[in-house]
Amino acid sequence: TWAERLVVAGDRAAGVVTADGTELAAGQVVLAAGSLSGRLAGVPADVLPPVRPVKGQVVRLAMPERLGPFLTRTVRAVVRGSQVYLVPRENGELVIGATTEELGWDTTVTAGGVYELLRDAHELVPGITELPLTETRAGLRPGSPDNAPLLGPTALEGLLLATGHYRNGVLLTPVTGDVLAHALTTGELPEEARPFSPLRFRATALTEQPA
Repeated sequence: TWAERLVVAGDRAAGVVTADGTELAAGQVVLAAGSLSGRLAGVPADVLPPVRPVKGQVVRLAMPERLGPFLTRTVRAVVRGSQVYLVPRENGELVIGATTEELGWDTTVTAGGVYELLRDAHELVPGITELPLTETRAGLRPGSPDNAPLLGPTALEGLLLATGHYRNGVLLTPVTGDVLAHALTTGELPEEARPFSPLRFRATALTEQPA
């Protein structure tokens, strides 16, 4: 069930209201809504996470058994200035990604995006052109102003963020869980995660305000 609105009581986060109108009370709330993190109603304007959507297209290919162990390990590289990865799955699928496009909320799969992915992947593994194409899709990543995560307590007591991971959401899932568990139980970020505090942008915004 979607959370539609943050409940604020006594200058602190106190829960959420879901899409069906149910109010869920909570001592602490973690906002981890990906590219939609900046759209939760009820969050004070000066606390809303500065997250933008960043489009990424991916291609999925099939690796038929008749071709043998086509690719058994993940391949990551930079081709023509763009990051590309090839990830083989146990079910015989090969995932190729991903474009990085600043196009707002657009999730259109384009011929150009698919072409670029296949072209760059072909530079690394020429044999992919023989594989069946099974799926193309596009999604939205959460990007912060510096493309680094927003982790931990915000200026609103009881509200924590876990968003803004940009291209590395899956990779950073385990450490994000550890960081948030520490923050929820102690009220503070572990030292190594402090550079990713959401408050880094609040300080900048206050400094830039006209006198």
